[in-house]
Amino acid sequence: MQTSGTDGTMQMAFFEVGYQPMDDLHREFRDLLIALASPEGGYHGETLLALHEHLLRHCAVEDRWMKGTDFPSCACHRQEHEMLLEVVSEVRRRFDAGDVEVVQRLAAELPRWFEIHASTMDAALALHLREHSGALELGEELDALT
Repeated sequence: MQTSGTDGTMQMAFFEVGYQPMDDLHREFRDLLIALASPEGGYHGETLLALHEHLLRHCAVEDRWMKGTDFPSCACHRQEHEMLLEVVSEVRRRFDAGDVEVVQRLAAELPRWFEIHASTMDAALALHLREHSGALELGEELDALT
């Protein structure tokens, strides 16, 4: 998942799953991972907070999509998100207590986790969303009315 660019900077592949709104979330996630892993970053507090906020929104959006289309694997997918959010919360707690190394470990391990999650859970959800896009659009229209 991680490769070096021609200029020596770290690049991370992200996983297009064929559903544009999800692919957009994945690009945002990728950019935050690159920033978190950047040696020039030095202070990781702001980036870690931005990553956590992104993941809270990212998981909430996917949860809304799963509920709105009766995704069969919703419970399993949601459980993975809950574990991810708990790990990131714990990393933030430890970082706030002075542990900088834990952020570096997260920056190294999270892309590996995401590679598996995106190619399995998110790919299946994207397929489901493409097949049920009408139900999702109707649900969003109904949400806008309330």
